[in-house]
Amino acid sequence: MIDKKSKKVLNIITLFSVGGATETVVSMAHGLILRGYEVHIATGPNIPTEGSMYEVTDRLNIPVFTFPKLMRKINLFNDVQIIFQLARFIKNNSYDIVHTHSSKAGVVGRIAAWLAGTPVRVHTIHGLPFHRYQTWYLRNLFKLIEMFTAMTCNKLIAVSHTIVDVMVKNKLARQNKFVVIRSGFEIKIFQNYDHDIQTIRNKYNLDKNDIIIGKVARFSILKGHMYLLSAFEIVNKKMPNVKLLLIGNGELENKLKKTISEKHLEDKVIFTGLVQPEEIPSVISLLDILVHTSLLEGLARVLPQAIMMGKPVISFDLDGAHEVIKNGLNGYLIEPENIEMLADRIIELASDLEKAKKFGQYGKDFLGDEFSEEKMVKQVHDLYMELLSTNK
Repeated sequence: MIDKKSKKVLNIITLFSVGGATETVVSMAHGLILRGYEVHIATGPNIPTEGSMYEVTDRLNIPVFTFPKLMRKINLFNDVQIIFQLARFIKNNSYDIVHTHSSKAGVVGRIAAWLAGTPVRVHTIHGLPFHRYQTWYLRNLFKLIEMFTAMTCNKLIAVSHTIVDVMVKNKLARQNKFVVIRSGFEIKIFQNYDHDIQTIRNKYNLDKNDIIIGKVARFSILKGHMYLLSAFEIVNKKMPNVKLLLIGNGELENKLKKTISEKHLEDKVIFTGLVQPEEIPSVISLLDILVHTSLLEGLARVLPQAIMMGKPVISFDLDGAHEVIKNGLNGYLIEPENIEMLADRIIELASDLEKAKKFGQYGKDFLGDEFSEEKMVKQVHDLYMELLSTNK
């Protein structure tokens, strides 16, 4: 049996902004520390408009090391530099395990750990780096990069079974190189949320008769907010008491506000601004229906989070959404970019809140503890132990 207490782990992620992948890394690091590991995080800086996770790691006493040249945008000169900076850092600190997350950190981090001779190298795929909306050239370039970096690590963790299927279908790695470990969170906080919802409704000036639909995502093109706004315009004409809560912020905010103004929906759409992870349950509690229109997602954490709170969910049928949404039982899967179908399903559930509540209850029972933080940490620990034993 490997003595985990002597094992040093380095998690590497591209950005330290608020987001699903970063929240997963912090939760995983905290859980492993409680199991006796020494865990550090290496990251690029956060983007100020997208919030920061530094306050959370300070509170949890998780050491974080920031590398300014590690960033989302591809820059060959910076990327080569960061590979060697990370390799030197990894070697100097004698890490037993390097665990990378997100696309850019997954590439530079795995190469750096391989160069440093780290015994165990693991990468979590939170979302595929290639997708249908890229040019043929770019998509195939990313596939080649992913194929190469897959060979530099011992195991690939995917947050959904769909990711594994796509990777294997594209011959980027063999099936036996993958393991599925969900992106876990503290499900009890969501299951047992019982705060004064009226106070939260008052914060956003919501009337008691308002029916609230909402979307939780960074404001960027691939998150699909424009499809939701077009569908909401249709919904509003038939059900003027429905309001839309947009939770988050990002580079698309001004464009969204301009579109809302052009559609004369200013009094029907509410922007919450950036919401910290610990506040997510409070805003989900306001919703009668959660809508997710992202065009690219491994498996958005907000889907199981909303389901754990007994909320019906409507999502484009892309990537891993079908793994948590059972169509017609706890929500609806929509043909991607089909605005009319999206509007129809929103109207259907908004017109029958009893049906919406039944969907919500089914979802809670269906998911069980599959997304619990404890389960995620145990599965990661078991994987580490297996890999350490076979790479002695």
